[in-house]
Amino acid sequence: MSGLTNTSQLSIVYLHGFASGNGSTKAKFFKQKFEEAGIDIVVPDLNVPTFEDMTLSAQLSVVDAEARKIAADKSIVLMGSSMGGLLAAIAAESIVDSERLILLAPGFGITRRWRELIGEEGMEQWQRTGQRSFFHYARNKELPLNYSFIEDLSAHKTEGFKVKVPALVIHGINDDTVPIDHSREFAKMNPRLTTLIELDEGHELTSDLNRIWLDVERFLNIQNN
Repeated sequence: MSGLTNTSQLSIVYLHGFASGNGSTKAKFFKQKFEEAGIDIVVPDLNVPTFEDMTLSAQLSVVDAEARKIAADKSIVLMGSSMGGLLAAIAAESIVDSERLILLAPGFGITRRWRELIGEEGMEQWQRTGQRSFFHYARNKELPLNYSFIEDLSAHKTEGFKVKVPALVIHGINDDTVPIDHSREFAKMNPRLTTLIELDEGHELTSDLNRIWLDVERFLNIQNN
């Protein structure tokens, strides 16, 4: 898989994960690394319009708006972590003309995973009360999320993606939030375009970000100064 020839013409759109923010550990790390490499990067806040009222549809509108702001002579690379990785895959398939995809423990199969993580009783209670609280890492406290988030998921494809551009997928073999099998299936469906790197990590992928950065550098053909 050949590298990009002119990284100075790249613009990265980094999408953070669920109950996180644009100041997350990974978001700050990659923002610094890309800026040091002379590559433009934007990290939008995806808690839109608020975390309480957040939906995938609203988040995708933010991704679309950010992509439209990027100058015509720039090539977009969508990069996302967890649910942000899912958003990147959705956007690349139908909204954004992305040059490449970088997906960190992407949240494929999120519609089915909610029931596995919360259980049928938890899902029924969420639907009945209209809200469920989650710990929000960016806000450092419990925050309610409306059930409309779940209802909106039905409008979106969350697995079975066929990509049109090269994709780098990095996933931890010990991930108990999004099992690595989801990324393995993605790689099997897109064998010519996907590079899957499996790490001895969990879902967060923060124990060796410098190692991950080396993989990103190779994938985008970023030359060290």
